[in-house]
Amino acid sequence: MTVKEILKAAAVELGMATEVEAYFDGTYPDGITAVTDLLRCFNLVENELAIDYLPLYAEEEVESDTGAIYFSSLSRSVVRILRVCDEWGNDAAFKLFPDYLKTQGGKVAIRYTYTPKEKTVDGVSDFASNVSLRLFAYGIAAEYSLASGLFEDAALWDKKYKDAITAAYRSNPCRRLRSRRWA
Repeated sequence: MTVKEILKAAAVELGMATEVEAYFDGTYPDGITAVTDLLRCFNLVENELAIDYLPLYAEEEVESDTGAIYFSSLSRSVVRILRVCDEWGNDAAFKLFPDYLKTQGGKVAIRYTYTPKEKTVDGVSDFASNVSLRLFAYGIAAEYSLASGLFEDAALWDKKYKDAITAAYRSNPCRRLRSRRWA
């Protein structure tokens, strides 16, 4: 999903479709304000989804002689470390510090959740399949309405946004055990 597609969908929900579409076509250069505001709201929504609702996962192999692995050396902004494994796939003990984690020396694989980088209009969302275009549009509409001081509209869009998040949770496959019946 491209950021441009998401911004166009949000503009349709907010009733700003002609202005935003004209900006992307190049016929209305004054639409930069609306697009900039929508882009700021997109970055807020994508970050909120990654931190609070639907985490993004990454795994990287790194090597360290001392066992100290700085978070800045990883390719993404770390939110939570889930697992550290040695080069053979065995769990490795680790301890977290504010700027780094300490584990055994050598090559290790780190599995973690991360926050997405700030996007531009030409960017692509980090959420590929589990988040719909509609969910992003509702979240952007809620943020934009709140920033514009339209509190009643913001409450309406926020309810739709939260309902779409709940639907995204339900679409994730999970196994459930059938209840047992006792005679």
